[in-house]
Amino acid sequence: MTNAAKIAVSLLLAAVAAGAAYLLWGQSAVAPQPVAPPTATQPTQPKSTGPAPVVAPSVVPTPVRTEVEATNNAAQADAPQGVKGRVVLPDGNAAAGVTVMLVENVAMDAASLFLMNKTTKAVVPLALSKTAADGSFALGLRQPGKACDLRIVSDDHPEKNLSQLRVRADDWYDAGDIRLEIGSIVQGRVVEEDTQLGVPNATVFLASSHQAHSVLATPGRERGIAALTDTSGFFRFTSAPAQGLVNLTVEAVGYASSPVLNQPLKPQVANEFTLQVVRGEPIAGIVVDPDGRPVGGANVSATGLSTKTPQNATAVTAADGTFTFPSLRIGPYQLSTTMDGFLEAREPMVMSGDTAVKLVLGSRAFLKLRVLAANGSPVKAYRISLTRYFPNNPAGVGKVLDFPDRNVNPSDYPAEYRGEWALVRGLPPGDFRMQVEDRAHAKTLSPPFSVVEGGPTPEVTVELTLGGSIVGTVLDDRGQPVPDAVVTTDMNSGVAADIGFLDIFRSMMPEKHSKAQTRTDAQGRFRVSKLAFADYMLRISHPNYCEGTAINIKLETPGQVADAGVIQLSAGAIVEGLTTIGGTPAGQIQVQVSTPFTDQMNQKDPNGKPLLTMFNSKAISDGDGRYRLLKRVPPGTYKITAARQGAENPFVGMIDMKDSEQQLVVAPGQDRIVINLNLSKR
Repeated sequence: MTNAAKIAVSLLLAAVAAGAAYLLWGQSAVAPQPVAPPTATQPTQPKSTGPAPVVAPSVVPTPVRTEVEATNNAAQADAPQGVKGRVVLPDGNAAAGVTVMLVENVAMDAASLFLMNKTTKAVVPLALSKTAADGSFALGLRQPGKACDLRIVSDDHPEKNLSQLRVRADDWYDAGDIRLEIGSIVQGRVVEEDTQLGVPNATVFLASSHQAHSVLATPGRERGIAALTDTSGFFRFTSAPAQGLVNLTVEAVGYASSPVLNQPLKPQVANEFTLQVVRGEPIAGIVVDPDGRPVGGANVSATGLSTKTPQNATAVTAADGTFTFPSLRIGPYQLSTTMDGFLEAREPMVMSGDTAVKLVLGSRAFLKLRVLAANGSPVKAYRISLTRYFPNNPAGVGKVLDFPDRNVNPSDYPAEYRGEWALVRGLPPGDFRMQVEDRAHAKTLSPPFSVVEGGPTPEVTVELTLGGSIVGTVLDDRGQPVPDAVVTTDMNSGVAADIGFLDIFRSMMPEKHSKAQTRTDAQGRFRVSKLAFADYMLRISHPNYCEGTAINIKLETPGQVADAGVIQLSAGAIVEGLTTIGGTPAGQIQVQVSTPFTDQMNQKDPNGKPLLTMFNSKAISDGDGRYRLLKRVPPGTYKITAARQGAENPFVGMIDMKDSEQQLVVAPGQDRIVINLNLSKR
């Protein structure tokens, strides 16, 4: 996947999440129009202006190693849990000295994915090692339950990726024998566009453009696998993906080129490409802050402004603030640079050959903030979050991803403000509300304020509120009180609370509600206080009962007490069993129980309550293939499915779910159900 495509994915996620936040939090929101993701023009493979037959070179160019270094300490094999296995060659023999790593999977965290692509920060492996002489490896995980990918990186074979692995505490998942594949052959020649002469010592990068895991590149292979051209300009890859689409880019001193994108690979034949380059010119310069100090680590982008310069490129400034694009197609470019804590700097037109460009990052604004307690006394220690304000939807808020939440303490009150105002730096332009939280009050939103680049410093006073309360009673299915049940507040998701559809966007949504937790007393009663004004749902959990919920609870005024009424818990059943593949116990298989989709979902009783309650629960089987659902399943009829995790082809999971689907019937009073699920070998 190209950088442009990655950014397009991130922008699409951001647009969807922003729309979701706008709708979720606004009481009178108007649905925004769908935002189409930006599309990048994909140049086709250049046509040769003269005969340039491509033949296999007599000497195979040496691949360029780009992998990160693996050390024994990086493997973290002393951790109490992790992933182990064995890597074997296509013929079944041990694959020794192959790099293996665990990388955090952020596919379900839209905010992290957006920020990582925006800042182009390198990914740091969670664990890293090389296979032993017998091909075995052990990679430890310090944090159990974290979603991660297992990457197998070889110079001689296509990369392998087992995605969405989740390892339980004190469990070592055995991935078994992971067989490397024989890759496709991709070969060709890098030539000058005008003369069709071969270009020696050029670096050709090859990257898959279709695999889902390429959204987050393998550390050390951010640009793909690489090979050097020989003295005649020939290059050759023998470890390209066995099938799919690939992108090819060239880097050669003194030359510029455009990428050749989305080229299909044909199996069992040599895939041949002629990559044309033209003489280029550099663009170089320096990035400084508003005071003229060099800024290291800033991202600089060059975007071609004419059809003759379709090239886009990125660079990162050195510690002294300098940057260089060694060779761009001759013509005009727009330069832009971004850095955390600064406003973007942009130079609308720079001609190639200009090596004295100066980009001055703008200063972000600061805010004077005063916080008062409910009794009017000043508060000088609290936590703040910056939220977007929408004038046409005053009740709605949106998360500001590039302004992290932070604590404010008395040291943030400068003497020149007589200790009355805190100085909050780093605000981007826009319309906002500051969200303030401390232990003695409910989370409180400030009045709206605007930040204008170069404009006056906003002064904002926040009067904290004690918020509202939610009360209720928890009973079992016989009408008896349930003491010591845990009552937790959550974002109001209505009937879709258990589906998990919004989980990917949760990190991009502002938490307008208060997170709070309490327990029921001996009579099953509870009270949750100091809650911010928002729409709530309650989750009630107890080890002997199914989870209960109460939805659509609205708090709007100070001192309000909302009665959630009686929340009834059913005993339900524990669902557990064994997952197998071809009859052999296997771990890292996700078991899911959910409510079948029927017409009854849209039906409601006379009080407007849905007749059918949505239910969804998942579990990942351990290294021995055992699983137990995290929640008890209430009486009813459900479907239960299984799907192996870590498959490189996402359709494998869909096929698994279809083939393994069974009906699960939980009868009233049933305490435990054992159901085994078998998947076919693939």
